[in-house]
Amino acid sequence: MSSIFHPKYLLLVLFLFTLTGCSNTFVQIGDMLKESVVGLPDDTISAEEIEQTPYSSIYVRVNDSHRAYVLLALAEAPQTLPSTTPSAENIELKWISSDAGMLVTRNGRLLKTINLFYGNRVQLSSKETDPIALGLHLNSTPRYWQSTIDWQPGYHINYEQQSTFSFITDETVIINDKPLNLKKFNEHVVIPSLDLEYDNQFWVDAANGTVMKSYQKIAPNLPYIDITLLKPYGFKDVK
Repeated sequence: MSSIFHPKYLLLVLFLFTLTGCSNTFVQIGDMLKESVVGLPDDTISAEEIEQTPYSSIYVRVNDSHRAYVLLALAEAPQTLPSTTPSAENIELKWISSDAGMLVTRNGRLLKTINLFYGNRVQLSSKETDPIALGLHLNSTPRYWQSTIDWQPGYHINYEQQSTFSFITDETVIINDKPLNLKKFNEHVVIPSLDLEYDNQFWVDAANGTVMKSYQKIAPNLPYIDITLLKPYGFKDVK
């Protein structure tokens, strides 16, 4: 977790404080679970304001906490592939809050969290291409995937996961005041060594496979996180 104190992240946090000022719309991800006890109201940002903001944005909710509006702070190619040319398929998006809480996603998949109250996903990795990156909306996309997950608290390292994807239904979801016709998929995850299993859900655009909304478990014994994409990432968002 020491990476959260890396100078580039501290500069980003200072930048975001300046950007948001006293606004309560840019909330602290790390405190969301604690704030749920107080019962703070959901952040609700108008579609016009979301469109006018030059940064990509998401809504985030952990379990029953209030819904938080969070901006994209950094986009970069994976450090494990330093020679990879950034593209929509391999870019990692880092959503950083004012208290240095962070979510890291790729193609809508939650890869890592930092400074969440009850614990964090340290890493999710695989030697295989994530079916989400290939596009769950395509018939040619594999429906089986293997990955490994690390999480804290505790020494939970390199646990193998086996995922099976299945189409559930077509569903209309309202995002930015617009009804979107999305395809809902379920990911059934099994961790054989722990005799544990759980499910994630993904709502994807039928035309291009973009994950518009997801409900993903942070780790086997940690809460779920709900992420709704408000303004997609573009290469002009973060310099």
